[in-house]
Amino acid sequence: MSPFRSGFRAVASLVPGVVVFGLSFGALVRERGVDPIAGAASSAIVGAGAGQTGAIEVFAAGGTLAVAVATALVINARFALYSAAVAPMFARFPRRWRWLLGYLLSDQVAALHDRAERWPDPRDQRRYVLGLTVPMRASWLAGTAAGVALGPIIPASWQIGVIVPLMFIALAVPSIRGAATLTAALVGAATVVALKDMPGGTNLLAAALIGATAGILVPEPRQAEVKT
Repeated sequence: MSPFRSGFRAVASLVPGVVVFGLSFGALVRERGVDPIAGAASSAIVGAGAGQTGAIEVFAAGGTLAVAVATALVINARFALYSAAVAPMFARFPRRWRWLLGYLLSDQVAALHDRAERWPDPRDQRRYVLGLTVPMRASWLAGTAAGVALGPIIPASWQIGVIVPLMFIALAVPSIRGAATLTAALVGAATVVALKDMPGGTNLLAAALIGATAGILVPEPRQAEVKT
C-alpha cells in the first residue's frame, strides 16, 4: 500500500466524527448570525474547530475582534506542542512541504504522524502525512459548508459536544505504551476534569503540559544487562 493511501486509511474511521462536528459548527455560524461566507471560510483559513467556535461565541456575546482572536489563540495554543512533536520529522522535508503540511496540521495528524517512520525515505513520509491531512481538512470543510447551508439539522439530543473528546480518546489509547505514556494520559485526563471551569478551553492546554510533565518524570525501566 502506498504511503498516501496508508495515511488516508489511518484516519478514515475519524472522518464521520469530523463531518458531524463540522455540521454542528456550520449550524452555529447560522444561529449566531455570523456572515455565512466568513464562517465557512474560517474552516479553510483557520481549520481548528475549537478555536473557531470560541471566536464565534465571543462575537455572539458582543466581544471585539481582538478578544475573539485572543480567545482562538489561547484555545489553539496546544498546536505549539504539536509543532514541537512533528518538528524532527518535518525538518527532513523541503520548505514548501513544511509550510503546506504545517498549515494543514490537526490533532489527528499530530497523533498519527509518527507512523510515517516505517518508511525511511522522507518523500514517502511526507506523502503519508499528506494522506492524513487531506481527508481531515476536506471533511471539516464539507461538514462546515453543509452546516452553514442546511442550518441546525442535527437534533440537540445527540449531544454533539461529546464527539471531540471521543476522538481524542480514540487517538490517545493506541499511543499508550508503557508506564510513562499511561501516566501522562491519566494525569492529563484528570487535569481536564479538575480544571473544567477554566475559561476559553485553557484547561486543555494545562492538561497537556501537566500530563506531559508527569510522563517525563516516570523513570524508564532498566534494561537487563547482558553478561558476556
